[in-house]
Amino acid sequence: MPSAIFYKYPKTTEVNRTLPKSKLYEQGKVNSAIRELFVTQVEQITWANKLSVQTLNIEAHEQIKEIQIFSIVLKGDELSDEVLQTIDKAILHPIIFEITAHNQNMRTTACFKEVGINGGVTLSEYYCSRWQKRLSISNSQEPDNIDERQSLPLTLNIKVLYEQLLASLLPYPLKEHETFPELIKRIDAIKLLNKQQQQITKKLSNEKQFKNKVKINAELKQIKQELKQLTLSV
Repeated sequence: MPSAIFYKYPKTTEVNRTLPKSKLYEQGKVNSAIRELFVTQVEQITWANKLSVQTLNIEAHEQIKEIQIFSIVLKGDELSDEVLQTIDKAILHPIIFEITAHNQNMRTTACFKEVGINGGVTLSEYYCSRWQKRLSISNSQEPDNIDERQSLPLTLNIKVLYEQLLASLLPYPLKEHETFPELIKRIDAIKLLNKQQQQITKKLSNEKQFKNKVKINAELKQIKQELKQLTLSV
């Protein structure tokens, strides 16, 4: 899981508007179980910033018009993906979430979001940074890193900016000539192979017959080879 990166958004992008939870899950047409998650897990949702051609003075892109920055304050330390999915489906722009837990820890989370021509939304899994203390402990020598926000990456257009913001949360970097959707598919494939490797390793440890062990070992070797190719950075 990557280290937390928090960006310093220009004054021109500030919105700072509290969003009623009820409006979000009503617009998402969710069931009572999802509404209950909003009630029990979420204290407040704030539309913090809008990154756009107008607010950042960068080039437009036909696929992405705006990037929203949402701040979510939790009642406890848990936030279900169903809550984030509901918000992402209700807002037809990419969203970067800054989450603050009840214990004041913070992290950034987002999915790779694609909006089709007909308004349909496709969401990847959610990628998160590590939790990080928002405030320094009085007897600690560690700095308050949240206040030391980084400047936004310098980019050509809004689409590249979105990809760079999201890339900071991903476990693997882009390969040369690899598109962002291809990177997401590769990460999904790595996750699946890791799961298969764990299952086959467990199967191997439980197998007693030598002949079967040889066969299982061959499967395991193949998976490790595939993982090696997928995780290479070049």
